[in-house]
Amino acid sequence: MRRLLAIVAIIVLSFAPAAAQDEVNVVFVNSDPVVAVHSNFRGQTVTLFGSIEPGQGAPEGPYSVVVLVQGPSSDWVVREKGRQGGLVLNKAAARYAQAPSYYAVLSSSPLSQIAPPEVVDRQRLSFAGLAALTRQGDDLASLDPEFVRLMRSAGNFIEAERGVVMHSPTTFSARVPIDSNAVNGLYLARALIIADGKVIGETTTRFTVRTQDFERYVANLATSNPPLYGLATILLALGTGWLGGMLFKR
Repeated sequence: MRRLLAIVAIIVLSFAPAAAQDEVNVVFVNSDPVVAVHSNFRGQTVTLFGSIEPGQGAPEGPYSVVVLVQGPSSDWVVREKGRQGGLVLNKAAARYAQAPSYYAVLSSSPLSQIAPPEVVDRQRLSFAGLAALTRQGDDLASLDPEFVRLMRSAGNFIEAERGVVMHSPTTFSARVPIDSNAVNGLYLARALIIADGKVIGETTTRFTVRTQDFERYVANLATSNPPLYGLATILLALGTGWLGGMLFKR
């Protein structure tokens, strides 16, 4: 029995390098490691560049590419409202724990053409799957579409079936829109290379969205010392009101 197991192990190990060669290597970089947010920030587009390096024994192609961009996570609550006794009140709620504040799914072709449903679900390529995965406990699943709708209308969930441009069979780029209300923090971009309905290679790159200069100081003060921030806000409002009164009085 031991001899049989040893033979099986040798066979498995002998095929391991060949299996590793079936995957492709991917080089993935971004144009802007830091997206600086100022008072006049109106949004920005981060361009991601990629190159596919097929290994020995890798599929010849054609290759399809899906780029996922995920921002900082936080908790969200969606409430359902209804009329009760002539008043509009909250009836039920669904909580989504650690759901991304930003989630973009960019692909070189429609997902239905390049990946089967099991790959879409496993790789979190759909907003509906993401909502179902982050929804807590027995909360209402019927609110998942509303959660996705709200996030899409706010510019937090983005889907583009032609968001990845194939410049050649092995080179590609993607333009990631960052809205003016983007949450500060680290953004992770992941490139998936798909051939014959299977993910044969992937890699990641990162960029950061953060406020700069005076805006950054104000944001840090609001989180690190709320009482001082509140006092400064009140004093600024009083000073602005007094100055306005003096100017209009004259």
